[in-house]
Amino acid sequence: MATDNNCAVIGSGIFGIQAVRELTRRGNFVDWYSSDPEPGGIWQATPWGKTRESTELVNPGWCIASELRMKPTVTVQEFRALLKSWSDENTGLQRRRFLTRVDSVVEYDSHVCVATPHGETPYAFVVVATGPYGQPHVPIDRTGDNCYHASGLHDLSRIQPHQSVLVVGGGQSGVEICEEIIEERPDIRLSWCTGRRVRLITRHSPLAMLGTCVRYSTRGEPPRGFVITKSPSTVSTHCTIMPTRVLQVDGDRVEFSGGRVQQFDHIIAATGYASPVRLDFPAPNPARTKGMRLSPRRRIAALNYPGDGCGGASMRCARKQAAAAARLFADLERGCFVG
Repeated sequence: MATDNNCAVIGSGIFGIQAVRELTRRGNFVDWYSSDPEPGGIWQATPWGKTRESTELVNPGWCIASELRMKPTVTVQEFRALLKSWSDENTGLQRRRFLTRVDSVVEYDSHVCVATPHGETPYAFVVVATGPYGQPHVPIDRTGDNCYHASGLHDLSRIQPHQSVLVVGGGQSGVEICEEIIEERPDIRLSWCTGRRVRLITRHSPLAMLGTCVRYSTRGEPPRGFVITKSPSTVSTHCTIMPTRVLQVDGDRVEFSGGRVQQFDHIIAATGYASPVRLDFPAPNPARTKGMRLSPRRRIAALNYPGDGCGGASMRCARKQAAAAARLFADLERGCFVG
């Protein structure tokens, strides 16, 4: 089936924006799909359940772009403004189909069919950049309403003075929520269940440049994770860090691995999201495709693929994968393929 449509990008987050930039820079016309009203992905909402719009971003691995990395502080507003400036490049080569749900992406020999509630459209090439951030995911067997996902923590008013709070999740979102609570509500009794041993480092530490998903081992010990924080001493002093797992939540009763049971007034799950798009693609070939995944006929490129450590993906990774996808499309147009 021949198609006059050039290519499409699905997703308007960091990786989707970079894909549109790279494709339009090369003169390609792009249909841009997103269920959101404007570009930015999770950054158009308050990220990680943070309660202040002016929150300082501390993770240079993927939250902070190189354009902002030398600034002593970076706020959510500054990062959003940078994303907007990127998405507004080459708007004459964009056709934005925002507030549009993509139901399926099906690859054929000669084209890719993108289906939405408005119908089906064929494309020569499609970039799927929906990332891992779909529906809030709470992988905890729980009862009661005091255990909830961090995305619902719009402010701290629901937590009463001197109540006990357990933050579950040993990633960047978990530590940032802990910092927020320590700073704004020092009266709260705070615990942080990391699920693993973590090492707290600062944004300006050389280790921070490696990203938050890097793991390391010392003398055969179980792997730790680097987690970036503004003040490691503040977190470790005002927060009880528990390198264990939550097995079950029954009301205010929390059962941990190892048999420990403890009561908490609030359990905040910083446990990520369920991906909105799942594609059965083979493992990536980083040497040739910068870590992105390709469909069997190489007409679909999946950037920031769930399960590939995408939570710690860097801005550099986004740009490299987007550039690799644009080169792949150029090869496809010339009739040759990347092996």
